[in-house]
Amino acid sequence: MTKILLITVGGSHQPIATSIQSLQPNRTIFICSGGQRGSISQVTGDGKPCEVRRGAEVLERLPNIPTQLGLSDFDPDRDVVLLKNPDDLSEGYQKISEKVREIQAAATTAELVADYTGGTKTMSVALATVALDYDLRVYITTAQRTNLIKVERGERVRRATVTGLTIQRVLEQDLPRFLGQYNYPAAIAALEVLLRDTESADLGSVEAHLNFCVGLDLWDRFDHGEAWGYLEPFLSQPSTKDLVLFLKRVIGSRQFIAPAVDDRFEGKNGIKGHGYEIVQDLLFNAERRASQQRFDDAVARLYRAIELLGQVRLWQEYQIKTGDLELEMLPKALRGRYGARRNNRNGKIQIGLIPSYELLRELSDEPLGELYGEYKDRLLNKLQFRNFSILAHGMNPVTHAEYGDFWESLGEFMQQGIGRLTAGSSFSASQFPRRLSLPLSF
Repeated sequence: MTKILLITVGGSHQPIATSIQSLQPNRTIFICSGGQRGSISQVTGDGKPCEVRRGAEVLERLPNIPTQLGLSDFDPDRDVVLLKNPDDLSEGYQKISEKVREIQAAATTAELVADYTGGTKTMSVALATVALDYDLRVYITTAQRTNLIKVERGERVRRATVTGLTIQRVLEQDLPRFLGQYNYPAAIAALEVLLRDTESADLGSVEAHLNFCVGLDLWDRFDHGEAWGYLEPFLSQPSTKDLVLFLKRVIGSRQFIAPAVDDRFEGKNGIKGHGYEIVQDLLFNAERRASQQRFDDAVARLYRAIELLGQVRLWQEYQIKTGDLELEMLPKALRGRYGARRNNRNGKIQIGLIPSYELLRELSDEPLGELYGEYKDRLLNKLQFRNFSILAHGMNPVTHAEYGDFWESLGEFMQQGIGRLTAGSSFSASQFPRRLSLPLSF
């Protein structure tokens, strides 16, 4: 594999020569300062620009670094990054990163390494930062120092330890951004790269964050059973306990309604809550889609949530299935009218969203039916709007303003409905976290 070294050049040629001789790159990119007193002379200067000094005394004068080391393939137009102001971090980062991208595009299989020993502090910081951002291996030339001017005496090149910095950057900078966007695929990809490419004996925290994000991604896609397998260990963590307990109640709620909606879900790890957790889960999912500007997806989930709320209520309180209504479960006064709805093809009595709420409204002392009566006109108007969405029966995308108007009516109805049905319950529901705080050792 071709190895390409990027190295900062300062006032002494010696650590540069040591690094190149030690790392044996196929090509070297010299990062130099310009001007009359710039380090560029050490790389492209004529004659003998490099000096071996003892204090102020010049012991020896040598040719430029490429000539000293016999770098026959060196091309000053290609292999020099020249900085006009070596103390301008923005210029340094911009020009070095531009060179890295250029190399990566032209030599896709090359191994890029960096040595930030020489040059000004700003040049070193710029190269080190680029190396971290573009995943370059980082080296530094070290030796005994007898002054603050340069590295000297017994120089050695060693791999710089950046593992902690890399982990910290991903966990404290990248991950919060992805979690804030509910972008679990991006979070998983970043953590998997970190776990795969980082050389460290202690990656337990990275693996824990990865498992948590995988669990959230599965949950976000309604794969509650698989999500539990990843999230169960986090039940013991104070910062995640409430969320994982909510998942257990969602699983229990889904398992309860499964027979009524022909769901083959088998949730073995659920616990009993108030029964409407699966509806709350859908509402939270809609909220996440809206935050991602995916308003059609959010509307589709809200519609399903309001439909599911009616189904859960009818099943939990009256053992009525909306997909296969049994007349004997209805008051006698309603049986004739609903019996007329029987489908001649499959022999079933099936009722949709609006008929489900109309049935609830006809049942005595039914809080959700009474609330539906209060909201009926507004709901019918907004539900009709949903039908024009491209994810329903129309071709129109839902705008931000339209979603806000849709949520104002349906969201308010849902929140009040669940509130009435769960009055007195101590169970809490939790949206997915936008930040994550797990212990460093897990």
